[in-house]
Amino acid sequence: MTVRSRFLVDLPRWRLVTLAFTGAAFLFACASAPVASTKKRRTPVEPGDEFYADDIPTQEEGLSPTSNEDSGAFSPAGERPAPLAKDSGTLLDAGGDSGTIAPKVFCTGALAAGDLAISEVLISSRAGSGDDGEWVEVRSTRACWLDVKGLSIESPRGTAAPNAVTISEDFALAPGGTFVVADSADPAKNHGLPGKVFAWGALDILKNDGDTVALKAAGVVIDTVTYPSFSNLEAGRAVAFPADCPATVRADWARWSLTYDVFAPGFKGTPNAANGDVACY
Repeated sequence: MTVRSRFLVDLPRWRLVTLAFTGAAFLFACASAPVASTKKRRTPVEPGDEFYADDIPTQEEGLSPTSNEDSGAFSPAGERPAPLAKDSGTLLDAGGDSGTIAPKVFCTGALAAGDLAISEVLISSRAGSGDDGEWVEVRSTRACWLDVKGLSIESPRGTAAPNAVTISEDFALAPGGTFVVADSADPAKNHGLPGKVFAWGALDILKNDGDTVALKAAGVVIDTVTYPSFSNLEAGRAVAFPADCPATVRADWARWSLTYDVFAPGFKGTPNAANGDVACY
């Protein structure tokens, strides 16, 4: 018998119980310690690259969600009436094992200001001119389906006509859903963008030193963003508005972040996905 075994045998039973309980409590405390979030953040504007370090994850505090049944991610609560079914004959599987079927409910009326929001942009996919890999992500802010046929996505060109593409097909956008508008619809050029992609069919749509993108439908401006000339713009890295940021700060480009998730080799961003790789600050 080893010295350690003899020591344990000689101990009173109550001391053994105390040692076991103390060890279990220590292990539980370690397991219960808060885990640092994998979300990161780096502002694309001043003060520059060192504002947040890439390799230091941040500890996120819990959010206090509010109830806003119709607004989606960007619109203020109570702004719109509850949506009515536009084609109640169209049904959707609710998913999972519930076996329930839910109606596909469309928003009433035409597209209106605030129904859509630009939430991510890849301003430069590579250095130099002739860039054909730029893109913009557009997200629905509504809790009902949107018919976006007729929507125009434009980028101005001074006194010349803007670069624009108009959605000519019947395309229903799910509540909180997204689509991407890119220089090209060719996966070899847009680096295999996932999900729904519409194309301008032109090069260098987004200016690297600042530009405006506008969403318009029937003469109504649905959304517009004007981004500045960024101090730390990286080719192949998108700039995203974090999913946990309130819509009221979207005009503040210091609240946007350079992205971290990789959607293709050498390219970072979350096209047609939640901007959950970056944190609001």
